Amino acid sequence: MSEGEFRDPDSRQQHRANQSPSEETVFEVLSNGRRRFVFHYLKQEQRQVYLRELAEHVAAWENDKSIKQLTSAEAKRVKTALHQHHLPMMDNNGFVGYDSTRETVTLDERVADLEVYLDVVPGVDMPWSRYYLGLSVVGLLALGCALLDTGPFAWITGLSAATFITVVVLISALVHTYLNHTRLRLGGTGQPPEVSEK
Repeated sequence: MSEGEFRDPDSRQQHRANQSPSEETVFEVLSNGRRRFVFHYLKQEQRQVYLRELAEHVAAWENDKSIKQLTSAEAKRVKTALHQHHLPMMDNNGFVGYDSTRETVTLDERVADLEVYLDVVPGVDMPWSRYYLGLSVVGLLALGCALLDTGPFAWITGLSAATFITVVVLISALVHTYLNHTRLRLGGTGQPPEVSEK
C-alpha cells in the first residue's frame, strides 16, 4: 500500500463524508517535512497557488536559501516530488485540492481551521514541558522552605513566595503563548517552525 492511500476503510468513508481528517490521518500527512511546508504555505496564503510557486517556497525552506538563490534543479526536484507524490497524497486525505492538469493547489476547507504546533527544540534548548516541570519543582521547594521557615527562603512569607511563583508562571505562559502563535504554529507568520532563522 502506498503512503498516499488510506490505511483503513473507515478513513475512506470519513473522507467521502466530507468530515475533517482523523487525528491519525493528520499525523500521517504531516509526518513529512515537505508536506508540513506545503500546509504551512497554504495556511499563510489562504488562496489558490500554482505548483511552481509552492515548489519554490518549499525548496527555499528545505535548502535554507532565498527563492532567488535556488538553482533550477533544486526547484524542479521539489516540484516533481510534490506533483507525483505529496500533493496527490494530501488531496486523497482531504488536506488540499490539487488539480494536476492546471497545477493549482488550494487548502481544503476541512483543514483550514486546523491549528498545528511544533515544539522544535534545538540541541542546547529544552522543551517547554521540561521548563514548566523544572519551574514547578523549584516553586514547590521555595514554597515549602518558606512555609517551614527553613533554608535560604526562611525570611520569605508563604504569600510572598506564592505571589512570586505565580508571576513567574504567568510571564512564562505569556512568552510561551506568544512563541506558539508566532514561531511554533504551522501557517503562522514567517517561515515554518523547523526552518532556522537567518
